[in-house]
Parts: sequence; structure tokens; C-alpha cells
Amino acid sequence: MAVSYRPIWVELAKRELMKTEFQKIAGISGNVLAKMGNNEYISMKNLEKICMAMDLSPSEVIEFREDEKNAK
Repeated sequence: MAVSYRPIWVELAKRELMKTEFQKIAGISGNVLAKMGNNEYISMKNLEKICMAMDLSPSEVIEFREDEKNAK
């Protein structure tokens, strides 16, 4: 399984928010934002910050996809 932050990027587009605005609203660091941009794991604490600040559930921020290496 691989992690994807596609749901939050779609939500930001709907709200017409730039990633830097989202970063400030959610109170996350640039490193966390960069990890999300690379579909890398972030801590539960950061996921909680995002959910609380944006009034979203975890499934509206993150999704799991079949890892391309294992999808044979």
C-alpha cells in the first residue's frame, strides 16, 4: 500500500487555497508540506492538525492506494 494526499489537494482546489495558505492555516511546517507533496508518511499529530484546522476527516485528507511495485 502507498499513501496519497490527493483528497486534500482536491479540497484545497475547491476552496481555492494555495498550499502556502493551507500550511499557515493548518500550522504545519514546510517539511510536512513537502512530505505530503511527495506522498510520504506524516505523523498522526500533523494529520490531526490538518483535520482540525480544515474541519475534515482523515479520509478527506489521505487515501491509500495499491503500491505500484506490488500491483502485479
